[in-house]
Amino acid sequence: MKTKGVPNEIRNQNFIDINNYLFNHRRYFFITGFSALNLLNISLGINGLVTYVLFPLLFIGMLILIGLVIDRQIRKPLFFFIRWIDQLSLGVFKMPNTIKNFPLNKMRFSLFLELKSKLDGLTYQLNATEKERKELEKTRRNWTSGVTHDLKTPLSYIKGYAAMLRSEHKWNEEEIKEFAKIIEEKSLYMEQLIDDLSVVYEFDKMQIPLDLRTINLVTFVKNVLEDLRQYPMANDYPIHLNVKDEGDILLSFDQTLLKRSLENFIMNAIYHNPHETTITVSIETREGSTLIEIKDDGIGMDDKTIQQLFNRYYRGTTTDKSHLGSGLGMSIAKQFIEKQGGQIKVESEPNRGTKIKILFPL
Repeated sequence: MKTKGVPNEIRNQNFIDINNYLFNHRRYFFITGFSALNLLNISLGINGLVTYVLFPLLFIGMLILIGLVIDRQIRKPLFFFIRWIDQLSLGVFKMPNTIKNFPLNKMRFSLFLELKSKLDGLTYQLNATEKERKELEKTRRNWTSGVTHDLKTPLSYIKGYAAMLRSEHKWNEEEIKEFAKIIEEKSLYMEQLIDDLSVVYEFDKMQIPLDLRTINLVTFVKNVLEDLRQYPMANDYPIHLNVKDEGDILLSFDQTLLKRSLENFIMNAIYHNPHETTITVSIETREGSTLIEIKDDGIGMDDKTIQQLFNRYYRGTTTDKSHLGSGLGMSIAKQFIEKQGGQIKVESEPNRGTKIKILFPL
């Protein structure tokens, strides 16, 4: 074979020299291992340097950068949220200290921002619940102390007057009647207090049955008021009934629960108002419902008292009475009304009396 312009002898000699060069360097590489750079210099050049040196370095740098981003944007926030949840589980209802060298406002992922918002709301709610629990616990302790005192006080009266009646002194008939009246009042108060405690226990255990019957509401309320007028403590409080509709008003309700509710509302008006306060109970039907309104012209209540009125253990404002009730009566009455499907609304102003409106659907 001939090549134009190049003698065959010279061409063959160059081919042999190249083969010998490559063979010697290949042998040198396998024997000594030091010919790799020479081989790279010969075969790779600039493209080989970029491919086998710069690209791996760039890849490693990118891995390091990604690791730093993950550490800053993912790992640190995750540990922060874990610490936050751990604090909540231990009863510490507040956000932990900010992550070291990472302000919270630099969070980038929407998932973390949403999680922070949810934990903020949960922390606020738990903190508010804890404050309410502590206030309720404080109120309960004060209530327990007050109820203990309320039980001892009437017992002291009863024991004292019983001892006086047993003495050798000759009491006249009027004095004996006065002693008996005081003993009866204190006994009724103790009975009501014990009943309140029993009802609260039964309500908490959901053991109060509901016996709904359709009867004449007007006749029922008349009988309740007649019984209340027999209470010695109600003697100085005129109680009136005002029926705005003619004829019978039929309503389905539990007689025991409604009677207890009305008694509690009216006795509350007696406990917290001066003598000669007039109490008026009105009954009427309006727009497919039945309204029972208990109104007094007593001292009234401010907004704070109205807000606390149906809270369990709330014992009201002070008066010149020796006892103010158990603090359970209004809460029990409200529960009884709502258990029968009714609603309660209170309207009152200081020195302008109070209205308690009970609304039952027909």
